[in-house]
Amino acid sequence: MTIIQAINDWADAMEMVAKAARAIAKIASVIAEQTQGLAAPQALAIEAKEEAPKAKATTKKKDTDSEPEVTQGMIRTVLAEKSQSGLTPKGKELLNSFGAEKLSAVKPNDYPALYEAAKAIG
Repeated sequence: MTIIQAINDWADAMEMVAKAARAIAKIASVIAEQTQGLAAPQALAIEAKEEAPKAKATTKKKDTDSEPEVTQGMIRTVLAEKSQSGLTPKGKELLNSFGAEKLSAVKPNDYPALYEAAKAIG
């Protein structure tokens, strides 16, 4: 594993931690709303209310067995390798072709196409 791959893996892990923190904050907010103005013993006695399950989107998803989800970290690794090979200008052109000046500005829907195009730079 290269240093760049390790950094990208760490960045992906931090994205998951951030998502988990947002979920915890949402739960804390709901609890605060339900227990506002109650004394602690009363608040602890409140039964949890189950939310209705959200309807799942009916959009087609990739077959997870055949292709892994392309992450920003995966693209960053490929672009960094190309940059180390002296292909930085081509990497920037590629990002521009996706309407972005930097990788973080690329739309997640474009990740698979960008990843394949980045691998093909040469």
